[in-house]
Amino acid sequence: MALTYKHPGVYVEEISTIPPSIAQVETAIPAFIGYTEKREKNGIEFGANLPQRITSLLDYEKMFGYAFKETLDVVINEPKPGENFPAIAVSAPTPSPYILYYHVKMFFENGGGPCYIVSVDKFDLGAPAVTKAKLKSGVQACEKEDEITLLVLPESIGLVAADIKELNDAMLAQCAKLQDRFTLIDVPQGGTAVITTVADNFRNNLVSSDNLKYGAAYYPQIQSGATYNRLGNDDIKIQADNRGGINAGIYKKTGTAKAITKVIDTAAPVAAVKASAKITITGIQIENHAISINGMGLFFGAGGIAIGANPTAAAAALVIAINTHTDIKELVVASSIADVVTLIAKVAGSDGNKITVVYDPKGGVPRITVSGKTLTGGFSSVDFGLYNSILAALDGFTVPLYPSGMMAGVMARVDSERGVWKAPANVSIRTVDKPLVNISDEDQDYLNIDATSGKSINAIRKFAGKGTLVWGARTLAGNDNEWRYVPVRRLFIMVEESVKKATEFVVFEPNDVNTWYRAKTMCQSFLTQLWRQGALAGAKPEDAFFVNVGLGITMTAQDILEGRLNIEIGMAAVRPAEFIILKFSHLLAKS
Repeated sequence: MALTYKHPGVYVEEISTIPPSIAQVETAIPAFIGYTEKREKNGIEFGANLPQRITSLLDYEKMFGYAFKETLDVVINEPKPGENFPAIAVSAPTPSPYILYYHVKMFFENGGGPCYIVSVDKFDLGAPAVTKAKLKSGVQACEKEDEITLLVLPESIGLVAADIKELNDAMLAQCAKLQDRFTLIDVPQGGTAVITTVADNFRNNLVSSDNLKYGAAYYPQIQSGATYNRLGNDDIKIQADNRGGINAGIYKKTGTAKAITKVIDTAAPVAAVKASAKITITGIQIENHAISINGMGLFFGAGGIAIGANPTAAAAALVIAINTHTDIKELVVASSIADVVTLIAKVAGSDGNKITVVYDPKGGVPRITVSGKTLTGGFSSVDFGLYNSILAALDGFTVPLYPSGMMAGVMARVDSERGVWKAPANVSIRTVDKPLVNISDEDQDYLNIDATSGKSINAIRKFAGKGTLVWGARTLAGNDNEWRYVPVRRLFIMVEESVKKATEFVVFEPNDVNTWYRAKTMCQSFLTQLWRQGALAGAKPEDAFFVNVGLGITMTAQDILEGRLNIEIGMAAVRPAEFIILKFSHLLAKS
């Protein structure tokens, strides 16, 4: 500090003897890119492709809503022989392509912390679909956010091969450009295709040969613990169980009802009104009124009136029933919303009248109102046993997911517990059932090593007594001796970014030996700490790393004249013991 001494007295000068320190940057802050239900912050809607930092699933739900509301089919069959309760089954749905919510949920389930959400668009309720252009815009938006260290793009998996490749290459290129992030890539399962075919398709068609050291691929799909989002349990309404036992193999009930609690305007049918769980009744006898069941259309128990699949006949029968019967107790929907709107429109005609269907467990409230005619009725109680059985069946049906979101959580957990230099492998994936493809040792041979392309694919495998484990830690540059392993690449990213941020104080400082010494000491202190934590290999610090800076060492006189200060850092990163080889031999008796 420059001082001008003008009067006699004591002057105090503070001399800094402790070099500035380097703070380790965060290593597992992913950006999840995809479609969301909404985009609101503090009640105000914001635009697409604006990365938002969250720290919990609750933050996500407040800002971006929930998962897309899927439709599940619930089938209530006759009881099995000797049993006095119906058999309930849930058929596999065709899920929408909007799966970002589930991946974020599994990220937090597996130990994830802070992350960024990039909403490229809101759900299209009419025709759910994802596009390459919008997802790519989301990837490009991540470039502006410095804190991001992982890129996750789970919804690209449903696109065509050329689009998947373009997006994968875009993420890898961004990582190579910024040198501060890493990409997690899902390998499409390909239905029932054999593993060699899946691997060849990925290597040949889904990722190029550039920037492979900045990404890792994982396979296969995993049956997660996340359940499908539904419209809500209020859509499932079951009447009182008055069967009184088994009669000729027929499960006797006074009725079954599933309410649609919204008003459908026949003048302008609303396609958004749809069932979260369609209930198809088979083999049911309602009181003494026989009912034709074929899994679609509208049906109810009233004077033997049966309505089948033919919309015209169904509408005519419904009109007759409404005009001639006053004891209709229920209206049950067991078809798609399109069929429902078609049938209701045929019943009500074009006069714009509304049909309101309400659930009334105690009776006395108008149950159906059509064209001014009101039919009253209700149920005395609710069959909570059957209701809860249906809920259990629905809740037991979980979402199959690719591993990228889970792996982001695993990496965050391993980095927190052990450090970024520990391979995110031989660790369990939490809250999952099992991989949807069983991988043998021979299968993994083909996935792990490819002499031609070097594009290694990390396997997720289930082991007896251990659960579902990550069983691979290679980057896509599987033939590169320097950057073969995920922890090595991510360790260097962390050190490079930490040193870069910490040495910014040197900019515009005098390019002399004092500045060189401060920068060198700071880097040595940081690397020594990493060595003590086990991140670097070597019996002593000088074996684990070096830091060089100075005239005639890393700089020439011309470098100094041109304002360049060159610092060279070398590290002996620890590498995972991927192959454990035990050698045994017979020892002859010596006594």
